[in-house]
Amino acid sequence: MIRGGTVVTPDSAEPADVWVSRGKIVSIDPPSGPDGGAAAREVVDARGLLVLPGVIDAHVHFGLRSRNATTADDFASGTRAAAMGGVTTVIDFADHLPGLTLSQCAALRLEEAAPQAAVDYTVHQNVTRVRPGIERQLSDLRESGIASVKVFTTYRDAGYMLDPADLAALFRAARSSQILVTVHAEDDAAISAARQDLESSGRTAPQYHPWSRPARAEAAAVQQVLGVACSAGGAVYFVHISTGRAALEIIQARERGCAAYMETCPHYLLLGEDRYTGNHPGLYIMSPPLRTPLDRATLWGAVLGGHVDVIATDHCAYTVAQKSQATSCFDTLPGIPGVQALLPLLYTYGVCVGKLSLPDLARMLSSNPAKLFGLFPRKGEIAPGADADIVLYDPAGTNVIRGEALASAAGYSPFDGMEVRGRVNRVFLRGTTVAHRGEFTGSPGRGEFARTAVT
Repeated sequence: MIRGGTVVTPDSAEPADVWVSRGKIVSIDPPSGPDGGAAAREVVDARGLLVLPGVIDAHVHFGLRSRNATTADDFASGTRAAAMGGVTTVIDFADHLPGLTLSQCAALRLEEAAPQAAVDYTVHQNVTRVRPGIERQLSDLRESGIASVKVFTTYRDAGYMLDPADLAALFRAARSSQILVTVHAEDDAAISAARQDLESSGRTAPQYHPWSRPARAEAAAVQQVLGVACSAGGAVYFVHISTGRAALEIIQARERGCAAYMETCPHYLLLGEDRYTGNHPGLYIMSPPLRTPLDRATLWGAVLGGHVDVIATDHCAYTVAQKSQATSCFDTLPGIPGVQALLPLLYTYGVCVGKLSLPDLARMLSSNPAKLFGLFPRKGEIAPGADADIVLYDPAGTNVIRGEALASAAGYSPFDGMEVRGRVNRVFLRGTTVAHRGEFTGSPGRGEFARTAVT
């Protein structure tokens, strides 16, 4: 029994007791007071604490092999960092491997995660080619417990990009299979033109990263994908939206009746392109880049207006040494760590300053990703019958983020030096404590595949 904390749901934040048995939430009862819980085998005193649903980070890259490098965090260190930050479920990605079906690709990635993961996990299945029989492959993928795929509108040279005709075919097939198509939206032609311009003028140092992936590339790709998805009658989820213009395109499409969903990340809400003019600009290189103050303000406006569905981290960690091997913005390994800081950052710079309510926090970090990716009602809310994935958050006091003190193998954080309010006190994964007062108490392999229910 978790006694006397403020239980946060998508609709309310009220004092209550949470009863847990065999890894599941049994009931939520009115607070019983200090003498309550006599029938419980264990009573956890949560008075003064927030009782939040376990966070679902819907966008992480652990053990990513790309550009002749592997990310610093594998599933073991990455999910350890997740647990320490109150993240109890992560959604990674499975490559679309030659000669294998989509469900076979997903199975290989899940097999890699199984012995390492300290929290629950699933994957988005990448799709880099659309061939006859895609309908059957998507149906099989859904039957295997995966509810989403990811596509790219850029990285043509790497073989990731889908052209508009294949994208339309995928949206039609995904609709019948109840698969959500997620999209990395940047216009490949605009990016190629920007690169040519920078290289011809000798502006290739890491500080020129924002110019190498211009804001117009994101807005153009979002607009094009919306046209394809809406015409096909399919749903689309845009990952890591970084610009105000792209956010407005998505909002306007929704007003026209399109099923369009939006994800952004803490770094796009809290950090800006001025980071590229300071020391070590390569540490802030990710794709898409950090943007302008106006972009941040517009994104926050979208958050406040309820238009942003999910805030995730795009955790893709490289060490300072890995980042420093580069000589230009084009060969710097793109990605930053973030999974452990997600909840404290959003609580501090969202809730504490009045931009978010506690129920807003629960929606964007837990219930919305659970519903969009087929994990609800098992995951995403503190409710009877759900997994007892619960975070006790102590709102008292302040702390300063120090990358070397976090569990990520990156050894740094793009949020180094930022002050946060409160801290994660205790984290339960299916009723078992996996982090407590800054100590990791879980173990590799404790996590389970969060299989999507087939409807």
